[in-house]
Amino acid sequence: MCAPRRGFKAEAERMSARVRGELGLTACDRLECEILASSLGVGILSLSDLVASGAAPESVARLAQPGARFSALTLCFGDKRLVVHNPSESSGRHANSLAHELSHVLLEHPTEPALDESGCRRWNGEVEEEADCLASVLLVPRDGALWWLGRGGSMSNGAMHFGVSEKLFLWRANQTGVVKQLQFAGRRV
Repeated sequence: MCAPRRGFKAEAERMSARVRGELGLTACDRLECEILASSLGVGILSLSDLVASGAAPESVARLAQPGARFSALTLCFGDKRLVVHNPSESSGRHANSLAHELSHVLLEHPTEPALDESGCRRWNGEVEEEADCLASVLLVPRDGALWWLGRGGSMSNGAMHFGVSEKLFLWRANQTGVVKQLQFAGRRV
């Protein structure tokens, strides 16, 4: 989930601290992606909003069905950005999807057409890994996971506190070394 170029993890932690600071948040606070989007001038629409805006209901229904595996995407109009998301996702998945799309904006990734000439999806693995990594750090900073678990909080309650899935919280706690650090200090995690 977080294996981009060398040095990027540390860069993502610094960027997360800066962005959270600009929003008046510490590493221990929940990041509300809607507030981050507003601060970046990025609009957010759900799939159902698309129908209300004139999109074909059958097209939107295809994206919303369970097998479609649609989470979110960013539409670009010049320098304007609009994130479209699937409202049927769990709240933790929803936060991660929005954070991923907003990470592309924060990282100033170049915009490209989603499909190539033959209609196949374009995929830039390095760019997507960077957005995945920054999204997870924005949602659960290392210092936030250390604070939560260090005060005896559980993984499941930590996930609820930060508004993410248990899987993401557990992954961040392990990937950042927080679990090992606390265990080394004699704490039960």
